[in-house]
Amino acid sequence: MQVDVIDLHFQEETGAIAAFLVTGPDGRILIETGPESTLDALQEGLASHGVKADQLDAVFVTHIHLDHAGAAGWFAAEGVPVHVHARGARHLIDPGRLLESARQVYGDRFEPLWGGMTPAPADKVVAMNDGDVAEVAGMTVKAVDAPGHAYHQHAFVIGDVCFPGDAAGAKLGESAFISVTSAPPQFNLEDTLATLEKLDSLGFSRLFLTHYGEVKDVAGHLADYRDAVELNALFIRQRIEEGMDSDTLRVAYEAFQMEQAFLAKVPSKVWQAYQTINGTDMCADGIRLYWEKKLADD
Repeated sequence: MQVDVIDLHFQEETGAIAAFLVTGPDGRILIETGPESTLDALQEGLASHGVKADQLDAVFVTHIHLDHAGAAGWFAAEGVPVHVHARGARHLIDPGRLLESARQVYGDRFEPLWGGMTPAPADKVVAMNDGDVAEVAGMTVKAVDAPGHAYHQHAFVIGDVCFPGDAAGAKLGESAFISVTSAPPQFNLEDTLATLEKLDSLGFSRLFLTHYGEVKDVAGHLADYRDAVELNALFIRQRIEEGMDSDTLRVAYEAFQMEQAFLAKVPSKVWQAYQTINGTDMCADGIRLYWEKKLADD
């Protein structure tokens, strides 16, 4: 099996969003499509490996957020089967609610960021549940439930290689800094930590992060990400307990993240890429909503 990382050059950033061309004994599959706004870059990346879209045997998307699956419907319309978590399948077939929600969040920035989402023909959408396998291109692709970032998220496993979507955070460039992928409304601390424990127990030799690229020290990365999740979740909880309002909390969280990035010697250009694909305002909101619900329930 060969994995080629295709840089989608999202918002002209390099090393921010990846798709993965996986070549097996009998064909090729694509894992992640990125947004429809980067479809040209994805097609160019495929062409650089001698592949056209309709020559793919299958597409797999870890979850239906637009930075991972925005172009999935386009591939399905081209006749390529798209494999997705069972909870997300209907949103690929009819993306209306997903797009409406995103437009409410992003406003005038929606089109430049995401481009849209082509509805997928229902007969080309393959819904997968935890433990399901797909035999394709001479490979066995297993879906492993990976909630915490989203309840409709799978990590896809081929042999001892894992494609975890956003379950293992975002790590751009060469520094040690890992950004916590805590977008609202589904971030859940306990589920995130349980997913990390599950992934660690499976003993993978490599991870391929959508944000961004290959990780060879799997155990080290997962341990570091676990520490980052716990540290940042605690920071938000403490600010809530101090009575900080949501706007001020966003500012405080950005400063806290910038301090961590500075200590890890993250270059300013790479920090900007983090803000583009996993902005601190959004992540602060996700952790805050989690704590507000949990503290209210308690």
